[in-house]
Amino acid sequence: MIKLLAIDMDGTLLNSFSKLSKVNLSALYRAKEAGIEIVPTTGRTLSCLPHTLQEHSDLFRYVITSNGASLYDTKYKRELFSSSIPRYLVHELVFALKNEPVFISAHIDHEYWVDGALMRLNGRLVFGKDAFQTKASKDLFEQLLNTNGRVEEIQLYFLGKKTKARIQTILQSFPEVYGAFTSNYVEIFSRSSSKGKALDRLREHLNLDQSEIACIGDGENDVLMFEQAGLAICMKNGEEKIQEKADKTTLSNNQNGVAYAIDQYILTE
Repeated sequence: MIKLLAIDMDGTLLNSFSKLSKVNLSALYRAKEAGIEIVPTTGRTLSCLPHTLQEHSDLFRYVITSNGASLYDTKYKRELFSSSIPRYLVHELVFALKNEPVFISAHIDHEYWVDGALMRLNGRLVFGKDAFQTKASKDLFEQLLNTNGRVEEIQLYFLGKKTKARIQTILQSFPEVYGAFTSNYVEIFSRSSSKGKALDRLREHLNLDQSEIACIGDGENDVLMFEQAGLAICMKNGEEKIQEKADKTTLSNNQNGVAYAIDQYILTE
């Protein structure tokens, strides 16, 4: 019987316009009423969780953010697990990547930082209220070199396959970090943190068996989470790597795939 459901946000629970549909929201409440622990599991920072989800905070107590760099208990407002990129490694990454034609953002102490006011404006145009807590840096590469804060994740946005290939080659020299790529950006985080490790910590905290955990995702950063679940469900729009790891496939994020998965695969367990 499923007792915990870990759900990715972008590309999974949210549609292509970063919206949480009423259909998916209703399905989450059905799962909650059935006694299932709902756990938002995202690459976003804690401060930039989907605002619609925050308005329904009664749905969840635990949240995994920054690709597993933080496992947070919202009831007692404390971290149950945290990880970050070591400071020396942040410096090495900055020097290796700062001359690449990329746009950069970073998660520092649960806050989402972007490089410049224009990038913050673009983020607000795309993500609306979800991006209102975004902070802009005059020079984020320089800020990363000087920050005393905990760097949970670095994100690079790029154009073109050649730039992507160069970044992939550069990151091969940094085995201490993991790079989760899409066609136009990469999320870089410590090997000591992943959605999978954070989910496993939560499983231990709640004294659950792996067979009692289900998860739904669409991206490369969900692969390690799938490995910790008894039931792994991939979105129809999911990337090839995640499809290979899935036990089941649901509809796309624009077709309320989360609701379909909850009704067809989880509440029927």
